[in-house]
Amino acid sequence: MSASRLPFLFKARLALRMWALLLFAKLAISVAPLPRVVDCFLRPPRRLSTRRLDPLQLSKINERVFRIGPLHPRCLTRSLVHLRCLRTQGDAGVLVIGLPPTVRTSDAHAWVELDGRVVGPPPGRAGHVEFVRYPRG
Repeated sequence: MSASRLPFLFKARLALRMWALLLFAKLAISVAPLPRVVDCFLRPPRRLSTRRLDPLQLSKINERVFRIGPLHPRCLTRSLVHLRCLRTQGDAGVLVIGLPPTVRTSDAHAWVELDGRVVGPPPGRAGHVEFVRYPRG
């Protein structure tokens, strides 16, 4: 089902949930080490979502939700939100953080993979080389 055909109430609840997760991610990153924050987002949900969305569709929704207003969250917080939304619907997403192929700056980038394929948020891998993945292993 395309995002435009999703019921309004479902889309509104999903957008509010994504904003709440974003605020939690920003707060958690400011007070805790990243591995601990990621562990919170990787925890199994109390209950699975009743509606399952395609991971790429969920990524597009993530991108649209965070384009609203003057704030444009960084890739790490958007990836954490995407990861949690995937986990909530039962998908075992993986957070990947990478660096440019020739490291001249500390410009890291984060994205989410599912079964070894990039599922968002845009622009995905963006030419970066994997540095670390969560969960590790």
